[in-house]
Amino acid sequence: MRANAPAPAGTPWSGRIVGFLAAEAFSAIGSWATIVAIWGYAAYEYDATAGEVAMFGIAFSLPGVLLGPVTGTVIDRIGPKATLGIAKAIGFVAALALLSANDFRSLAFLAVFHGVAMAFSYPALQAMPPRLVDDDKLARTNALVSLVDELAIVLGPVAAGVGIAAFGFRGAFVFDAFTYGLGLAVLPMVRLRRLEGAHDDDPPVRFRDAMEGWKLIARSPILRRVVSCTFAVHILYGTALLAEPLYVRDTLHRSEQVFAALQTAFGICLVIGGLLAARLGERLASFGWVVLGVFFSGLTSIVYLGTPWVAVAFLGVGLWGVATAVISGPSRTVMQRSSPQKVHGRVLSADFVAGSTAELLGVAIAGLFVAAFGVPWTILGLGLTVATAAVLLYLSDQRDHRDPAEAAELLEVALR
Repeated sequence: MRANAPAPAGTPWSGRIVGFLAAEAFSAIGSWATIVAIWGYAAYEYDATAGEVAMFGIAFSLPGVLLGPVTGTVIDRIGPKATLGIAKAIGFVAALALLSANDFRSLAFLAVFHGVAMAFSYPALQAMPPRLVDDDKLARTNALVSLVDELAIVLGPVAAGVGIAAFGFRGAFVFDAFTYGLGLAVLPMVRLRRLEGAHDDDPPVRFRDAMEGWKLIARSPILRRVVSCTFAVHILYGTALLAEPLYVRDTLHRSEQVFAALQTAFGICLVIGGLLAARLGERLASFGWVVLGVFFSGLTSIVYLGTPWVAVAFLGVGLWGVATAVISGPSRTVMQRSSPQKVHGRVLSADFVAGSTAELLGVAIAGLFVAAFGVPWTILGLGLTVATAAVLLYLSDQRDHRDPAEAAELLEVALR
């Protein structure tokens, strides 16, 4: 079936959607196992420096920045389903390519291809819910899509640990390739509805329209604020990408097992928060909840990485996971309802670019400030900055509030 062919409206719990999301979760687990193998265990195995860990963060995040406009245009031109298939094929090849690496720098370099796969797959998957279900089920479906990545954070380290223990680092990479293949095999079961307002004689999306997503974000206050939230929290994620293994090793003075346990604790609480978000559905589908999640992300990151005590670190990382779950699904629902479906790929890709750029900035901040001041002081300053930004975004929204449905209608008129 063509990606834009008519299909009946589904529910988040229909067999096709559940089967598809289960396969996506399995694929995400494989990808996260590879990330953990390179990021955490390999850092210990090869005694990686802060600069080498930063190199991995840059290699993984940079493709999302450089390819964002292209991926959004591809999604809106050929459809999110076909784009997701391309991404999985790239990921399959990338996972197998890692088998040839024999040092940390090689692993970090080959992570670029995983970044390319993510640059295509993440916005493509995020663009699917409005064409899978009716609007009254959109918030819950977005929460379930977010749960795909959240489950990977819980089970990815476990898969990495089992694969590394049994087969060495290459075990995680083989598992990743297998899960990409499974995702490709299951993808044909997905049925997407026709774009709202689409006609057979509509001209195809042109690559010269690649910046249309950014133009919409510039014209819409609610889209600008959601993207600002994405940018703020991903600065924290980028900083943590470099800081976490160094924090466990140099501040807590603990082993890689503690590092893996902290990742698992974050993932478990993230899943709990994600399940709660799916349960509440529409009640969290507002900018107010998104900005509240950003505010608590800033504060809880300080609790996690700001002390030398293991017990406090576990408390902080768990609370950070719950705060993160409040941001992901609701923010996508607000963005989808605030923009026409025909530009969802470019809008969501622009949001992905903002996040990837922020992660690179976070890696740079960590590389500069962690070496000078240590992890706790660095995260204290950054966490307070993010929390303050959340308060300012909320106050700005209160001064210039606009209903997302009304904003989408006005943007549709502006596009004609």
